[in-house]
Amino acid sequence: MIIKGFKGLLGFLTIIPVGMESIEVISEYFFLCPLVGLIIGTIAGAVGWASEVFLPQVIAGFLVLTSTQLLIGFHHFDGLLDFSDAVMVRGEPSKMLEVMHDKYTGAAAVAAGFIVLAVTGLSFGYFAGIEILKVAIVSEIMAKEGMVLTAYFGRTPPYEGMGKHIVESMKNKPLKLLFSIALSAGVVFLLVLSVSFIYVFVAMAVTAAILSAYANKSFGCVTGDVLGAANEISRMISLLVLLATMS
Repeated sequence: MIIKGFKGLLGFLTIIPVGMESIEVISEYFFLCPLVGLIIGTIAGAVGWASEVFLPQVIAGFLVLTSTQLLIGFHHFDGLLDFSDAVMVRGEPSKMLEVMHDKYTGAAAVAAGFIVLAVTGLSFGYFAGIEILKVAIVSEIMAKEGMVLTAYFGRTPPYEGMGKHIVESMKNKPLKLLFSIALSAGVVFLLVLSVSFIYVFVAMAVTAAILSAYANKSFGCVTGDVLGAANEISRMISLLVLLATMS
């Protein structure tokens, strides 16, 4: 069942053709997200490492970002855009959720999307050689762990959807959370091999806590779009902390 759940999670979170499973199975094993991040980060980081042979370093950094988004199918980035538009709305939670779920893209979404992509790509471009591979893996694991923590801290949406199943699967499941955290922390420590891995992990956890607290207060719940935003923002924050501690 674990293999089946992980395969379903990999198929849901990426465009890798491994097949899909039911919403229930995917949600049940959502705590294994960091393993999906490990795979995405390894592939995207390898693209950046190889491209540095014949391209400028900053372009290689943006190729890591491009490869990451292509593997994900821009799924979480779309959540970031919807979340950003909803943040700019003033009014009842129902009104904010309505804006989050509509088909339009506002100025806030465009600005937030541009900022996150620019900062993330430029941050990747700072690293060279084997470091860009390590950083790609670490930041993607932190992005996925950010979603796990946000789901754990979040309130369940009142309507049917993937977000509802994921949040319910993590609600009051401390063993799942501890396993996910231990998995993420262990891999990140092996890659960073310094005390800076603590700073990266703490920054990601604080980001997830802030996002979930804001979503719970403003929207009354943590939706799938909030989880997508947590993924993109956690990756960016992790990269900035890596820049600050490793430079």
